[in-house]
Amino acid sequence: MSSGPDAGAGADSDLGSTPGTGPVPVNGHVRVRGSVPVDGPVPVAESVPVTEPVEVRSRPVTAPPARDPGLRALAARFRESIRRVSTADGSLDATRTRLAEVLGLLPRPAQPEPAEDLGCWTRDGVDGVELRWSTGFGAPTSAWLLRPAGETGALPGALALHDHGGFTRVGREKLADGPDGVPATSTVGREEVQAFRDRYYGGRAVASDLARDGFAVLVHDAFGWGSRRIPDEAVAERLHRTVDLQLAGRRAAPVQRGEQATAVSAGQRSELIAAVNEPQLAKELGVLGTSFAGLVLRDDLIALDQLAATPGVRSGALACFGLSGGGARAVLLAAMDDRIRAAGVVAMMSTFDGVLDGHADQHSWSFLSPGLSRVGDWPELASLRPRLPLLVQYAERDELFEPAGMRDAHAILTERYRSGAERSAYTGTFHDEPHSWSAPMQAELRTWLAATLA
Repeated sequence: MSSGPDAGAGADSDLGSTPGTGPVPVNGHVRVRGSVPVDGPVPVAESVPVTEPVEVRSRPVTAPPARDPGLRALAARFRESIRRVSTADGSLDATRTRLAEVLGLLPRPAQPEPAEDLGCWTRDGVDGVELRWSTGFGAPTSAWLLRPAGETGALPGALALHDHGGFTRVGREKLADGPDGVPATSTVGREEVQAFRDRYYGGRAVASDLARDGFAVLVHDAFGWGSRRIPDEAVAERLHRTVDLQLAGRRAAPVQRGEQATAVSAGQRSELIAAVNEPQLAKELGVLGTSFAGLVLRDDLIALDQLAATPGVRSGALACFGLSGGGARAVLLAAMDDRIRAAGVVAMMSTFDGVLDGHADQHSWSFLSPGLSRVGDWPELASLRPRLPLLVQYAERDELFEPAGMRDAHAILTERYRSGAERSAYTGTFHDEPHSWSAPMQAELRTWLAATLA
């Protein structure tokens, strides 16, 4: 999702595929079968739910450079020397400055422009308001603000951060119901949104559930998703041709076996285009001096400005949380802004070494941002504020992370919170789940947030 769906996937990772099926959103990139040129157009069907399992592939016999022990040792010594110099005074401000430099975090308005109110509704115990605001470039951000129906008092606030998921045509819709229940857009049907929720969110609208529990919840589209998505027509023609070649190869395989070719939905093709464009986008943003992760973080900081300025949101009681890529966003947002008083990270915690052990290809540029490890390992970035209440939920059968990497991250977080004299502020829980956020895990986070921000 980064992570997950980032995940990663962290997410905050890839669109797996099985023979003769469409791509499956998981976290950020796309894994497609080899191309075989064929004559004739690739059939494109209407949008259909994507529910196929991720294909598990064997690892290469020859290790890639990033798994070479000599290179890893050399790089580790280099990272350590950089960290010692850049954070010599050991202060949070110095580390934040370095983190902002590495991500190319562009400045944002000193005062947020008031969000445009596009209408309100009440449904299933939730009052909703549709909002829109400008970030200073690109399309405006679309968001929903959710509260318990009829509640007028000040409530704790939460930013619900959607995953990556390889599913970029929607953002907020993954986490929240709209005025008509399960939402649909011009390119995504309700069935597809629900299928995604069924796979990764226990079938639930997470943000709506939290609002019913007594929170003011803001859920917005981040840069690259939904209203902030890069339109297909803005993607280089070369990448369109690459995707069509891949789809032609997928169509040819069953034909060669004497089977009927499987149609690919327009939505699936669009997600493939977004996935192959992500590395190209990362290159261009690097030339500009910023990064994919940096622009997502800037969008999240602007959303936090909006939430903090919203009447009826209790001052000093703001939280953020997310699954996979949403968990990656929560780590960086909490690290950079003291207004976050509690953070929940779901299926998005591992050491970077654990990710390199065969999983880097499954994760997005929104997580594995160049230079990020020179600031700190991922659990170290998650514990830059070792007094901040932090809940990390680990999925023990997570296909996007090594179990050892998750356990090592848990040990680092435990030690850093212990040495920070706030050991009880960190909670790490392990769940017998794949890369997903089950209903019991969601209930655990809601209970934890209510107690933490009471």
